[in-house]
Amino acid sequence: MKYGLLCYDYLENLGNEIQSIAARRFLPEIDYFIDYNNLSTFKASDDFKMIMNAWYFHETKSWPPVDEFIHPLLISMHININNKNVLNHFLTEESRDFLVKYGPVGTRDHLTRDFLLENDIPAYFSGCLTLTLEGDKSVEKEDYILLVDVPKELISFIKSKTDKKVYVLSHNPPMDLNKRRLSPEFHYLEDRIYNSQEKFFFAECLLNLYERASCVITKRLHVALPCLAFNTPVLVINDEIINGERRFSSYKDLLNFYSLEEYMNNYTIFDVNNPPQNKKDYLKIRKELISTVKKFTGHINPSYHSFKLDSFDFMKFNTVFLSKINNSLNETNQRVFNLENRIKELEAENINQKNIINEMASSNSWKLTKPLRNIMNFRK
Repeated sequence: MKYGLLCYDYLENLGNEIQSIAARRFLPEIDYFIDYNNLSTFKASDDFKMIMNAWYFHETKSWPPVDEFIHPLLISMHININNKNVLNHFLTEESRDFLVKYGPVGTRDHLTRDFLLENDIPAYFSGCLTLTLEGDKSVEKEDYILLVDVPKELISFIKSKTDKKVYVLSHNPPMDLNKRRLSPEFHYLEDRIYNSQEKFFFAECLLNLYERASCVITKRLHVALPCLAFNTPVLVINDEIINGERRFSSYKDLLNFYSLEEYMNNYTIFDVNNPPQNKKDYLKIRKELISTVKKFTGHINPSYHSFKLDSFDFMKFNTVFLSKINNSLNETNQRVFNLENRIKELEAENINQKNIINEMASSNSWKLTKPLRNIMNFRK
């Protein structure tokens, strides 16, 4: 039996790679790196097992897998409920057959589970596979705080409360997100900044940061849940859970959720100098996930690490990636600059041609030859 692992050729954030790192722990080897966007066209030469924990989908063209050699474990799956095209695609006959054949489907949130059950597809809440991450027992906690994708006002607030080092991180690529939404050029840029192995390396470095931190404050589930697994004190600042966002509410009993206003008005609920320990409710889910996936592959690695950072320095691993991003941005900016100049040239040429036409139309010769032009048009 061979083994496949999902990989991703785009960079919306590194949560996808963190999901695959969690799955990787249960694989004795990786024979196929399978592009998430090519699931429906991938062809293997031998039987292979694959853990299917992922977010499905922004697009539907790659679902369902059709390879005759695939043996999938449908676990920790999230379906993009907000996209009607995705929902309709998951209910096609081909998709239903796949989900029923290899089900029941383990979901990472109640919303996905309920959608499947309402449409007569066997499903259950498995929880997120990142809860199974295992750190390095020899790694010691360090005296720094991580703020990951938090509101700007919280950054200055936390820095005013502590003398510890405070590092601010984002899972989003550091580029102009407004331009990225508007221009396909920036989607192209995202795809080519990193290759898959570099993104796995970068995601693993982030996990290493979470593992070593004295505490973490974030708005992201794929930051908070690994922190539970690493026993790193974590606080989730997110108004969406307060407003009933059901994807987050699946974990309301496992994590400490507060709105920004609640926390800033009552800082003692999570004092970064002496953070409270995490709830232990996740341990039951973690145990069941490990049991299910280990039974499927027959294997489990002692930790998520694929390399060891002997001397930890926060900025070392970041420098090479920032350099690549800056180089790509500079190249893109130059292309945009050249295109903008070309547009200006064409606009000027267009204005010049219009002026010539207007001059011709107002000239005496144009007026005098009008009867002749009418005759010629009539003859046509």
